[in-house]
Amino acid sequence: MENNFNELSAFAYASPDKGYQNQLIGALNALAEITGETCDMSKAFLMPEEVSDISQLEKNVLYSDIKNYQNFRKKIFAMLDAYMKKTNTTPRIFITVYNMTESLMAGKNTDKLCQAVKEYYAEHNLGYIFTTVLTSKLHNYKYVDLVNIPKHLLTFATRIRLLQNKRLRKRALITVGIINNFSQRFVKQKNKELCSLLNKLKKENELSDICAKIDAFCAKSKRVVFCLGGRVEGNEIVFDLAYIKKLYASALKLVQSGFGVAFVNGPRTPNDVTDFLYEKSLQDPQILFQNCKKIAQTDEERKPKNWRIYSGKHEEEFKALQKLGNIYPGIVGFGNTLVVHSADTYASCETANANIPTAISKGLYIDPKIRYDCINLYKLLCPKYAIDFDDFVYFACTMKIEPQDLHPQILSSPIRVFAETVINRFNKLLTKKALTSARV
Repeated sequence: MENNFNELSAFAYASPDKGYQNQLIGALNALAEITGETCDMSKAFLMPEEVSDISQLEKNVLYSDIKNYQNFRKKIFAMLDAYMKKTNTTPRIFITVYNMTESLMAGKNTDKLCQAVKEYYAEHNLGYIFTTVLTSKLHNYKYVDLVNIPKHLLTFATRIRLLQNKRLRKRALITVGIINNFSQRFVKQKNKELCSLLNKLKKENELSDICAKIDAFCAKSKRVVFCLGGRVEGNEIVFDLAYIKKLYASALKLVQSGFGVAFVNGPRTPNDVTDFLYEKSLQDPQILFQNCKKIAQTDEERKPKNWRIYSGKHEEEFKALQKLGNIYPGIVGFGNTLVVHSADTYASCETANANIPTAISKGLYIDPKIRYDCINLYKLLCPKYAIDFDDFVYFACTMKIEPQDLHPQILSSPIRVFAETVINRFNKLLTKKALTSARV
């Protein structure tokens, strides 16, 4: 059987989380690059029919929320019906992500989703569908054809389980780091867009103060950008004011040593931490802060359960600053810049992949029994691919070390390996099925 990559196309189960969205987009782009397929991101995601754009998605349909497979299956079938009406191709590769915030149900949710997709294809005579999962812990999946397991998600016990389970081992793709959509090309493009936007806003006399601050940051010969994670559903990660005050004190030391300093938050960054950074940045002309967390628009979004949406005391100010958008990928595009990630976030893999000097800050509380993945990732990345942030502060302030002096080893991106593995496994399975049919 001759392989024909042009007959392959992929689609993904949309996620409301930006980090997971980037993983999905990265995987889709990598597959399209190899197969020659045109990847139209507006048509690449499986979403509820009432959602027209992934930016509007607030919550996924999860098996754990329904707790009845037949009802869950009906919802997924309805989504697939709507999707198939909008596309003129039948995708052969299905991609989803393993969502850590779903805790003990993440593996079951993933497997049930893939089961529903496979059953839909079978019942509608659509041929074979190859199911894949990104950034997953080890689970005894029944309906997943390829599972990407980053090394930091493996414990000693799960390594033994993987060695003992031949069936699962064949389906596993072990990587160092996570699939992502971050690259030098992406960063340079975002840097160019940010500079263009700043020029436009300055000409229109809008946001003059923040534009001047960004200009001052850019004018520095050496820079540090803090990329913050935050809280989770449980108590296994504590990202509080005590931690951020310690981090801010280190930032002040770097300012005194001639660095430009910028902070950006994320969807999980607590509101009190966000408010603290904003208010401190107003008092200090040398430190830049830009809110990158979605701002509440309705009373429903202001409820405590929606903690991923900002509903603090600076809503109006942040709404005005929305014209700048997420400046993070743009400002890390300037030379001689160190990106500092809090230890709870996987974003450190992205900058280490993109050959951007990277540091990891360990000061927040992380339960090593529950979130061993964060501890493992730190050990995998430091000091080979990234530097411990406290070490960098010491070297920068006492020995005048700059980001460009670090020369870390580049973390190989797993995205190309993932795409090639998916295509090779898919074609092997098709060949096997064709040979079996021929014998019958």
